[in-house]
Amino acid sequence: MAIQIEEYKNTNTASKTYGQYYGRTVDNTPITLEELVDHMANHNTPYSPGCIKGVLTDMVKCIRHLLLDGINVKVDNLAIFKAHIESSGAPTLLAYDLGTNVKSIKLVAQAVGDFTRAELTKAKNKLTYGTKTRAARDAARLEQQGQQGQQEPEEPMEP
Repeated sequence: MAIQIEEYKNTNTASKTYGQYYGRTVDNTPITLEELVDHMANHNTPYSPGCIKGVLTDMVKCIRHLLLDGINVKVDNLAIFKAHIESSGAPTLLAYDLGTNVKSIKLVAQAVGDFTRAELTKAKNKLTYGTKTRAARDAARLEQQGQQGQQEPEEPMEP
């Protein structure tokens, strides 16, 4: 299995990079906690699926509780989980209001330990085009070949 990439075209006419293509990861269907439990249980662990599920279920509850209390949680060699707000600006300090200016709160995971950005980037050799991008690239390739074949043929030179 590999990380799948889809290409997309920048359609923002106000952007300096309008019309250029970029890549982004394909959002695959995530596995459920139950599927993670099965995956872990199949890695030669002495723990039963029930034991693994219990520990993971408790871990999720505790991480949620801690995050809602404003405490970041570090899972070694994976990530630091933390709450992050998106807010709008206010003209003055006193005009800033949590109820009005805070638009949303989201969960952020920052890679740490052996699972850093540099480590993830080393996995570039595992990248592959997603199905949608493969089809679009094939169509673009055929279109390009068709355009090259439709070029005006040079007139033969007379002897």
